[in-house]
Amino acid sequence: MATNAPRLRTMLALSASVLTLSAISTPVLAQDSDAFQIEELVVTAEKREQALQDVPVAVSAYTSEQRDIRGMTGIQDFVNFTPGMNYSGTDRVSLRGAGRNTFYIGNDPGVAAYTDGFYSASSSELFKSSLFVERTEILRGPQGTLYGRNAMGGALNTISKRPSHEFGGEIRAGYGNFDRSKIEGVLSVPVADNLRFKIGGSQDWQRDGFIENIGGANDGATIKRTYFEIQAEAELGDNLDVWARYSRSNWDDSTGVGDRLANLITPYDTTRFFQPIGGLVPNGQFGLTTPNPGVADPYTQSTNRDGYGQLRGNHLFTTSITYDLGWASLKYIGGFQKYNYQTGGDYDGASRTSSYLMNGVPVFSDQTTDFDEHKRYFSNEINLSSNGDGPLNWIVGLYQYKEEYKQRIQLASPLQAELGLPSFHYGPAGVTPLALAGLPETNPSRNFADNQAQLESKAWAVFGQATYEFNDQWALTGGLRYTKDQKDGYEYQRLVLFNPTSAFGGAAVDVSSDMDPTLPGVQNYRNLSDEWSAVTGTLNLDWTPNDDTLVYAKYSRGYKSGGFLLGTLAPKPTADEESVNAYELGLKQTIGGRLILNASAFYNDFEGLQLNLSQLNAAGTAASNNFVNVDAEAYGLELEAMWQPIRPLQISASYGYLHTEITKGCCFYDPADPSALKSTARPAGGTAVTNGVLLVFQDLAGSKIYQSPENKFALNANYTFDFEPGSLILSGSYTWTDETTYQPFDNPDFAVPAYGTADLRVLWKDAQDRYSLIGYVKNVTDEEGFTSTSSTNPTAVFGDPNPGLVVGGTGYLRQTGTAITRGLIQPRTYGVELQYRF
Repeated sequence: MATNAPRLRTMLALSASVLTLSAISTPVLAQDSDAFQIEELVVTAEKREQALQDVPVAVSAYTSEQRDIRGMTGIQDFVNFTPGMNYSGTDRVSLRGAGRNTFYIGNDPGVAAYTDGFYSASSSELFKSSLFVERTEILRGPQGTLYGRNAMGGALNTISKRPSHEFGGEIRAGYGNFDRSKIEGVLSVPVADNLRFKIGGSQDWQRDGFIENIGGANDGATIKRTYFEIQAEAELGDNLDVWARYSRSNWDDSTGVGDRLANLITPYDTTRFFQPIGGLVPNGQFGLTTPNPGVADPYTQSTNRDGYGQLRGNHLFTTSITYDLGWASLKYIGGFQKYNYQTGGDYDGASRTSSYLMNGVPVFSDQTTDFDEHKRYFSNEINLSSNGDGPLNWIVGLYQYKEEYKQRIQLASPLQAELGLPSFHYGPAGVTPLALAGLPETNPSRNFADNQAQLESKAWAVFGQATYEFNDQWALTGGLRYTKDQKDGYEYQRLVLFNPTSAFGGAAVDVSSDMDPTLPGVQNYRNLSDEWSAVTGTLNLDWTPNDDTLVYAKYSRGYKSGGFLLGTLAPKPTADEESVNAYELGLKQTIGGRLILNASAFYNDFEGLQLNLSQLNAAGTAASNNFVNVDAEAYGLELEAMWQPIRPLQISASYGYLHTEITKGCCFYDPADPSALKSTARPAGGTAVTNGVLLVFQDLAGSKIYQSPENKFALNANYTFDFEPGSLILSGSYTWTDETTYQPFDNPDFAVPAYGTADLRVLWKDAQDRYSLIGYVKNVTDEEGFTSTSSTNPTAVFGDPNPGLVVGGTGYLRQTGTAITRGLIQPRTYGVELQYRF
């Protein structure tokens, strides 16, 4: 009991602060003669239209108008303004500590993304312009009853702007620094009273990159993106409504997935010819005499291989059909999506293309990385919801999902001819070979690592939720969902060693893991299959003492299916399902119609939190990954406020406090501190030795959950000046994010420092609402900030000559540094935008 006392005291304090807010009396603000109230926002967080202040869910909602005023143009803006939300450099969203820390296929996100109710495993819809989006709803906390699939941390729902009943449209054009131009437009065409269409598209082109490349390759983070959509909406009779949307988007960027910038910010590793942990080819930075420019300026790099991030043929079709039965509404929501995403570029981080001799063998350090992903999935949902005005409201439904997924990751040294025709080495890892098998297999791409994976996922669910209003003040909501997931995967990995200083000399040797030594040859592949199921649900008690106050107490159980870590032949490729018991106390308070205060205190108890941890592969020949489960907890407080003291002035603010901690998880070595030399290390579970390096395993208990900053703050203030010709809005925002850790080790190398940025906007609109002119500056002070540790995690560096590490009378290599690649925030950007409506 003593170990839980501090946590319980903290939660009681947080709960007391929330309840104190509800004691604020309603008539605090005196009404002046110019009576007005903050406009009510309607959301569909519980799959029916409700006022935001009447929904017993912690939800942040952003309309297209709010986005234009604040300047919310990408996913990072949603992250900045939403308490408890974070986003990493590999398209991974987290909410309240729940998310996903790997890009390998076979496992699922912890936050479910939806577009118009259709489930998506990607957050790409959050990049869409406000021209195409009516609003974005971010639901925090488990949403496993109504939203279901993998909504452990919450759900993101993007709602499209529907076709208008009147002919008209809008055209927008903008230009900014970094030679960025954007043009987009939509057109609504009603062809009958009950039938209308909408067509729209955009092109966003940034020709100069945010990261200057002085090494001959392209600049980092140039952008070229196109988007097209068409919608149809119809009322077929008095009771049947039909809506459908098809969209296609293409990206041709020089930055990776998720609109992220990344750069190596530590010195080159120039002294050691071969990496002692998991090295397959010579160190690409060995012997370099020029310094890494990213150390002095993280927005400068020197590489010779062009970086790219290409989204090809991202096709999305979604539809909803609603039939009004009178006493209930029968609704179908379905969709299909497929895409091909490719990204890659320079792997060695430098621009050298010439060779040097090692033991008389020419060695080339020019290395590349290529990532190729194909995905297609569809889902169908049928739900029936009540229409009555009585005390009981309910919804029941059926859900089905199927996914097909392929992924290939290649690391290559294109100029190293020996890799093109490797030999095989049969025998245990670490044993000097007696002979090389004369069974060469071609390797035309000269890959030293080739990871391939395929996955087929299926899911089914049945769900129901009901709310019973005992009277005008009290209501009880209960819901249950049964989900079953099935996954079948295939993985293949080929590893080729080329080290002129090894026993193999100048030969390239296939050292792939043999998954079945009882058979002749190397079986460097395997099939995995498993299924999981769970019952999740929610129980929520609402108290509405008056029209302006809602207090709720909620319990929710969330679930994320188990899965695989496909493509690496990991020693531990399978993880069990992940679940959470979540408790929440919330308040939604409106004061005088001009002040809105929303607060929630929560405690999440995670069972089997899924982690991807880099360890050695089964053969001990390369760094691989393990897919494991740990236990953890998260608790915190989230506050959101909107105040409009006078009609022209509106102030919005949010704050999130999030404490996370792994409570059980052992034992793993830290790739950035393999010998556990950091003062924060927690040695436990023994040791191992690889290539002269002492691996000391650690206990993760006490570490933070990845991607969970402890404090976040956001503020926006805007003032409207009304004139006879039109109106002028001045808007300013400031957001601040605390230090954030991106791996589950208590190691400062995995943490990025806190940072804050300020944005300014000026919006002019004519009196007839036909024209708008916007001027903006984002990151006004040109702040340098880091958003993640990138998709390349920090790794240990062992200088040569090496100072040595002696433990128990035995000598080992000693770590002399850490190679760190950081994700970067965008530098200062500014520009203008013209909008024309007709």
